[in-house]
Amino acid sequence: MRSSSSNDAAGAQALPAEDARILSVASGILGVEPDARYFEMLVRRAVEDMGADYAWVRLDSDGSADLIASTSCRAGAPAGPEGAASALQSRLADGASFECLDGMSGNHPWIAQAGVRACVARNLRDLNGAVCGHIAFAFKQAPASVSAYADVLAMLGAFAQHAVLPAMARKRELTHLRDVVAQYEALFQAAPVLINAFGPGGQCTLWNEACERRFGWSEAEVKAYQDPLALFYPDPHIRAQVIDSVGPQPSRAFREWHPCTRSGERLAVLWSNVRLPDGMVVNIGMDMTESRRTEAALARMARVDSLTGCWNRAEILKRVEDRLAGARRGEGGLNTALMLDLDYFKQVNDRYGHLGGDTALRHFCDQLRACVRDGDSIGRLGGEEFLVLLIDADMDVAHAICTRLRMSLRQHPVDIDGEAVALSVSGGIARFADGDASASDVLRRADFALYQAKRAGRDCAVEYRV
Repeated sequence: MRSSSSNDAAGAQALPAEDARILSVASGILGVEPDARYFEMLVRRAVEDMGADYAWVRLDSDGSADLIASTSCRAGAPAGPEGAASALQSRLADGASFECLDGMSGNHPWIAQAGVRACVARNLRDLNGAVCGHIAFAFKQAPASVSAYADVLAMLGAFAQHAVLPAMARKRELTHLRDVVAQYEALFQAAPVLINAFGPGGQCTLWNEACERRFGWSEAEVKAYQDPLALFYPDPHIRAQVIDSVGPQPSRAFREWHPCTRSGERLAVLWSNVRLPDGMVVNIGMDMTESRRTEAALARMARVDSLTGCWNRAEILKRVEDRLAGARRGEGGLNTALMLDLDYFKQVNDRYGHLGGDTALRHFCDQLRACVRDGDSIGRLGGEEFLVLLIDADMDVAHAICTRLRMSLRQHPVDIDGEAVALSVSGGIARFADGDASASDVLRRADFALYQAKRAGRDCAVEYRV
């Protein structure tokens, strides 16, 4: 049996070797990649290679605490090490730096269940110096060399503070940024507005799903074009204006442009241009095509006779006034007015009723439209009376149109309640004169000529002569 002095001497010789072993394991831990797996590896090797019975790392962030514990902490301890770690965190925050030895059993039930008699721990601090957790090694028996474990924890804690925690923070930030980018990407693609961007050379850099649906070209197709703006704005003059609108000082005010789709449809789009901090100009568009069509349809309805589809009285008179104003400016050629009145229309109404009369009026207008030229205007003055504005036409053109119309009405009787009814028409022709002050002057002469046609037996046309 060795003497007490012999045992002390052997222990003194063994301690440096034990310290060296512990430090060697710590050096291996410091050589790994400083990421989130660092702490998992640390607690595992603390138990497997350093001699600790239990090991854990508590990390506090965003008001919550994560516990990374060795397998030995979980095994056979229903209460778990979470409460013990929390109790130790409070004790470390009160001022303990490296070691908490003895007196551990009263801190938490798990400590007694696990048979912990000693613990060496160190606070973890973030780059701002605030406590953000701790590393702890727990033992069933007090370790022979507390200083070795204290030194190891000092090294591991410093490495965690300056390398691992910042790397984890960067990874969290990167994950957050990726989530934000993914959200904005989803918003960009699903936004119910047109969003695109083009580089300085004209190449497309952004093209969302709304653009693809509305214009008919996919993002890949648009990006493959050398000059994609030419797809939407074939006119080089208009295209130059579009390019200029997104120049060095783009306007955020909405401006209406009329790009073409793949099918050739011309859209009405309100575009606003937003310059981003990196200099990229993003174009945000609202498709107003349907709204503009609706507006145009409503505007047209206000100018069209609802029964016959011809221009109403106000619109045809406005067109006569416009031609008079143009003539006074020396614009255009001869203009002629042809006033038409259905013969014996009262008899049609009396015999077939107003619905029958409406059918006759619509039939008459269909025949009339087939007889006039492109550019001529037909308006309903009221009842069965109509005015045809003949552009760049003399009396002969008016007579020819009236003759074609009378023949067409004879050849194509109208069907009213199963009965074929032949219609006839009388016409009065008046040429625009240099002294005409308003549309009333033209209509007065055309009406007089129409009166002469009625007196002449109807179904004929008479021109006004001075």
